[in-house]
Order: sequence, then C-alpha cells, then structure tokens
Amino acid sequence: MLYPVSASWSIGIDARCIDSFFIPAMRLDTEISYSWDSVRVTVPLRFSMSFSHEFSFLESGLDVYVYPFEDYGFYVGVSMLHIGYAWGLEAPRESIIISSAISTGWTFTFPWFYFEPRLSVLDVFSQEEAHMQSLSEAIPQYSKLRLSLLAGIAIP
Repeated sequence: MLYPVSASWSIGIDARCIDSFFIPAMRLDTEISYSWDSVRVTVPLRFSMSFSHEFSFLESGLDVYVYPFEDYGFYVGVSMLHIGYAWGLEAPRESIIISSAISTGWTFTFPWFYFEPRLSVLDVFSQEEAHMQSLSEAIPQYSKLRLSLLAGIAIP
C-alpha cells in the first residue's frame, strides 16, 4: 500500500512580539519548521533584550509537534531541547539556562501562508525557576504561560 507523504518547510515569526512597543523590553521569536505527515520538527530562535535592565537573552532548541487529528490543524508539542544564553550586567551568574516547554494550538494553512495561535507553558519541570523569575522580571514577555500568534510562509 502506498501512502501519500506530505512534507513541507515553513518559516514563521510571532506576531505578538509587537508588544515590545508598549513594554520596556523586546522579544523576537522566529522559527523554522519541517513538517512530515502528522509530525513537525521546529527549531526556534528567540532573542530578548531588556530596556530597563542590563540584560539580554538568546535561546534556541528543538521542538516536536504532533497533529493527532488529521486535517483539523490541532497540535500538541514538547521541547526536546531548550537552551539559552544570558549576558549583561544583571544576567544570572550561570549564563546558560536549560528549560522545557509544552505547547498546544491550531495551524491554519493557506496557499503559501499560515498562522497559528499557540499556548505554551515554559519551564514545565521547574528546573530553572530562579533563572526564569529573573528573566521575567527583566523581560516581562517571559512568563510561565505565553499566548502567541505565529504567522509565516509555508514552502511546499
């Protein structure tokens, strides 16, 4: 039996990053993904900088999302690796921060374009609670619970 394989690349940015105009910090979330049937592997790249603290943060990782219901766009995901590097005068002494996240959301796909509301819970296993607290004080966009709206280009 032959099954059709649907594979594609996508590049997206979190439209919610516009809140940097109203909050004294900047957070820019981008990601590149490869989807194959009901599995999507994503490499996020996030940069954050506080305007009121001497603190910057760069992070990346590897996330895996699964679409359990075919053709409905609903997904659940987990970070397989999530690592960040903090620098600046007010950065934590241990500059490398390893954390975890789980996410859920919907993907709405159009020809060459997609958008995706997402709910993420950061630091699920509370491994870096002190670091995450100092991060959220300097950069208010970092909270344990984050709502995002990704928009991007789908490359079939």
